[in-house]
Amino acid sequence: DTRHEGIAAPTRTDHTLQRPQAVGVMGAISGPIRWLSQFPFFHSLRFRLTLLVLLASLPAIGLLLYTANQQRDDALAEGQGEANRLVRLAAIDQGRIFDQAEQLLITVARLPEVRGDDAEQCSRLMAELIEANSEFNNLGVVDRDGSVVCSAVEGGAGVILRDEQFIEDAFAANDFVIGTYGIGPLSDEPTVTYAAPVPIEEGDSQRLVYTSLDLEALDTFANIAELPQGAVLSVYDRTGVLLRSSEVDEESLVGTSFADDPVVQRMISDPSGAQLSQIEDPDFIYSGDWIRIRGSDDGLQNAAFITVSLPTDVTVARADESFEENLSRLGLAALIAVAAAWVGADLFMTRDGESRKALVLNAYRVFETGDLAQLDDIFAVDVEDRTPAPGQASGLSGYKQVVAQFRAAFPNGTIEPDELLADNDKVVARVTLRGRHIADFFASPPSGENVVANGIETFRFANGVIVEMWSMFGPLSIVEYPPRVELPEQPEPRARKPPLWRRTLGRVIGRSHK
Repeated sequence: DTRHEGIAAPTRTDHTLQRPQAVGVMGAISGPIRWLSQFPFFHSLRFRLTLLVLLASLPAIGLLLYTANQQRDDALAEGQGEANRLVRLAAIDQGRIFDQAEQLLITVARLPEVRGDDAEQCSRLMAELIEANSEFNNLGVVDRDGSVVCSAVEGGAGVILRDEQFIEDAFAANDFVIGTYGIGPLSDEPTVTYAAPVPIEEGDSQRLVYTSLDLEALDTFANIAELPQGAVLSVYDRTGVLLRSSEVDEESLVGTSFADDPVVQRMISDPSGAQLSQIEDPDFIYSGDWIRIRGSDDGLQNAAFITVSLPTDVTVARADESFEENLSRLGLAALIAVAAAWVGADLFMTRDGESRKALVLNAYRVFETGDLAQLDDIFAVDVEDRTPAPGQASGLSGYKQVVAQFRAAFPNGTIEPDELLADNDKVVARVTLRGRHIADFFASPPSGENVVANGIETFRFANGVIVEMWSMFGPLSIVEYPPRVELPEQPEPRARKPPLWRRTLGRVIGRSHK
């Protein structure tokens, strides 16, 4: 048999010298694999093929998670930008109302009816003006002692305003001022009151013109801005009292102080409102801005402030929906691939006759090389040996035990196939065992002689590996090699004399040849 001619037995390598180099990524990967290898199912080719499909899908899942996280961050950044845009537009809109109040009071303060003593004529004028400015619910004049001189609301003349502190602050400022949240001087409605001095030629002003803002006017922007779903726009006075909110549930909280709320505290402590966007809240995105009624920095610039909150789940809903859709598609594709690998394992991993014979041939080579790891890809972990040797363990470990004892008993031994036949799922091998028997081999005592034995083995395949086997060997026969024939010693050849012309030339030049 010349099947193995020219094939050198591979040398064994001491891999322990390379172990320190395996520490790291490969060590982290090989650890779980070694742990899994102790379970029988890991040696199933069907399981390995399915595991390979799952591992191949991991990069796609990682990329999907990275993309989803990036999309979510982009959505949050876009939501923050939208909140900043909304709050700036709202502040400009509300500032327009405050500017309108200032212009109205400055204009009214210069009218002669305001300076005169005809309260009835002054009240008629105030009523006409308030009809043309529907954002306000009252307009009037008050003396330094707080008594109303005239008012657009009937019956207001002679009434003493309740907010004495606001009156004192307005006269002390001698300029346009904005009050805080309170009940209207005469309307008994929640309002914000504005005042401006009535100028005189000499001395301090003795009268103020005031107007009360209808808080419903603050809803104008919220009604036309089409706020995103779940967004809340709130207006506070400079002390943190809620003036208006687009959230219906918070309408009953109008007039309540939120000075202790972290969002309101940030706005009160930061005139720019920039810190509000830095609040780390997993549920909401915040933005805020102050209502500025003048371009000069005279202390009256920040009269009230607005905040906008956007729910995070709504902001990232599209990104989350896209992630869920992509994940479901990837999961479906992976499920189909796993099912195809599981169901189609027999189709893809079934060995043809020549492939099965090649595996059997490789199995016999292991008796020569001792590379037991190759058997993991040839035999099922629970392979059943129908003709086990005495004391042989079960399964693949038992077959490895046979190989190990064979190599101990026959160090240079071989089991060479003389003939291989494949039919359906089986391979039949006619083999010859050769080697010098120097150690016990499954109850066969060593003879110290060169032996030979003929045998027939049958292997059954399933899922591309050997799952069942039968063996039958004849007795070990001692092989006597013929003695070495000693060849007779050959006489040494006589030295040849140099040719005549060389001897003659040597004499001429003084050299002699013997």
